[in-house]
Amino acid sequence: MGGVALALSLLLMVVPACGDGGPTGTDRPDGNDGVSGSEGPTGRLAGVWRTRVMIEVPGDIQAWTTTWRFEADGACLQTVETISLAEGFPRITERRCTFVAEDFDVAITFASGGTLVFEYSFADFSPDRLILDGYEYQRLT
Repeated sequence: MGGVALALSLLLMVVPACGDGGPTGTDRPDGNDGVSGSEGPTGRLAGVWRTRVMIEVPGDIQAWTTTWRFEADGACLQTVETISLAEGFPRITERRCTFVAEDFDVAITFASGGTLVFEYSFADFSPDRLILDGYEYQRLT
C-alpha cells in the first residue's frame, strides 16, 4: 500500500465523524431505511460517490479526492487522487474491493488485504448525499 493510501486510510479511521443530528443532517431512521427506490443497503450504496478535502500537513497543503464505485453485486473500487502543493502533480491510487452493507455499517475488504468498517447514512435522507465515516460524498452516477 502506498504512503498516501495508507495515510488516507489512517486519516479516515482517526478523524471523528459528525454525530447524529450534526450539520450534515445525519439523523437516521431505524435500519437505515430512509432512502427509497432501491433494494436493501447494497442497492442504496450502488453508484459512484466522490468527496474532496483539503488537508494541511507540515510543510504542505494537499487536496484529496476520494471516489468510491459500489456495484450492486458487492464489488467496489476506491480511487484516491492526491495533489500536493509542494510536489505540484497528482498521485493516483486505485484499490479493488468487495463490500457488505448492513444497517448503518459497510465492511470493505480490499483485494490487496485488509478490511475496514465504516459507518454510513444519507444526509437529509437524500439518495445523492452519502455520509461515509463522517465525510459527505456526492453521487456521480
